[in-house]
Amino acid sequence: VGELFELSRLESNQVKLVTEAFDIRELVSDVSEKFSLMAQQKQVQFEFSGFEAPLPKVVGDISLIERVLQNLLDNAFKFTPSGGKIILQLDAKSEGVEVTVSDTGVGIPKEDIPHLFERYYTRNRTGDQKNAGSGLGLAIVNKIMELHNRVIQVRSEPQKGTSFSFSLPQFA
Repeated sequence: VGELFELSRLESNQVKLVTEAFDIRELVSDVSEKFSLMAQQKQVQFEFSGFEAPLPKVVGDISLIERVLQNLLDNAFKFTPSGGKIILQLDAKSEGVEVTVSDTGVGIPKEDIPHLFERYYTRNRTGDQKNAGSGLGLAIVNKIMELHNRVIQVRSEPQKGTSFSFSLPQFA
């Protein structure tokens, strides 16, 4: 119900962006801490890449970008079995910073990819009912990216894993 309310607020433009310059490394580190225990419990490697490289400050709504990261990581952990790996990567680009969440999970069939960001679209890829979601998380991610005039990209291969990436503009 909370996710449905959140998506409805985003879609009806009741949420106004409060953009500011921030260090994406700090936000990613804060969000990642919340998932470290889950990684241990699930016996999933949780790795970071690009944190040591110089990165510019980016511009965005910190609380909404935090929500994007939480949703993407939640899905990565949901669909990555024990022994798998999740990588959170930051890459400096000429226009800003690209953030990528990759996993070695079950992957997504090609025919499902165009529907991933639709409201209520679900596919129980693991066969495990506890992993069945509401179908709202990626719709929320997509809407937040739209509000930032950004695009979320997905690459996936069944049984090999999935990567979601988005970029944020550099603070000028």
